[in-house]
Amino acid sequence: MSSDPLPYREFYYPLNVFMHILTHEEGGVSALHYGLFASPDEGIAAAQERSTAMLLERLPPPPARLLEAGIGLGTTLELLTRIGYDVTGITPDAQQIAMVNERYGDAVRVRCAKFEEFDEGATYDAIVFQESSQYIASEALFARAKALAPLVVVLDEFSLKPIDTPGALHALSEFLEAADRHGFEVTEEVDLSAQAAPSIDYFTQRFPRYRNALIADLGLTSQQVDELIAGGVVYSGRYADGTYGYRLLRLERRT
Repeated sequence: MSSDPLPYREFYYPLNVFMHILTHEEGGVSALHYGLFASPDEGIAAAQERSTAMLLERLPPPPARLLEAGIGLGTTLELLTRIGYDVTGITPDAQQIAMVNERYGDAVRVRCAKFEEFDEGATYDAIVFQESSQYIASEALFARAKALAPLVVVLDEFSLKPIDTPGALHALSEFLEAADRHGFEVTEEVDLSAQAAPSIDYFTQRFPRYRNALIADLGLTSQQVDELIAGGVVYSGRYADGTYGYRLLRLERRT
């Protein structure tokens, strides 16, 4: 393991901010995805574990062949491997792969590739997107998924109302329309917005508290911290008014 006490210092902003806060608050960073909270005062680690458990419940049983598109810190990839799945994780991000390799070594199988271009001549029983579908154009995602697997399981956030803002989340309606055009139908949709929203509040409440540490340890400016605080308030508001939402989707390819 790295001897650097802050191995995530040069990780992408603002992910390095989230990692720094989690390290201070929780003693380490096991995952960066949203938690699904049973109550507002529940710990974030338990809420994140609940999220991953819901994802696993929608998968075919081991030793099914899986493709995880977007590996984050590798936590879910390692879990899937450990419980017996034949799983490959992909990401176009060499920095993520380096961190996952440092964490898990050859215990997990990873490839540096964009999902929409990935082709190792293999097919899979299911494809997993845990907060990674939002980084792929919906049309390209389902065009590639159609050739790779009969089942797609997604945990992610979407725009539920029209929003004309640069960088806004993918529209759920357009995502589902793209799925339909490429022969996928929704067999399950679960609205998890209320359970996911406390993840935003977890960090927004802590940005002011960690202002000095973020500046001293990560090299942020005071203006960046102010922007994080303001941005968190706006983001939380979009969940509160229903502009943004969080969904679990299970989509099966029509035969």
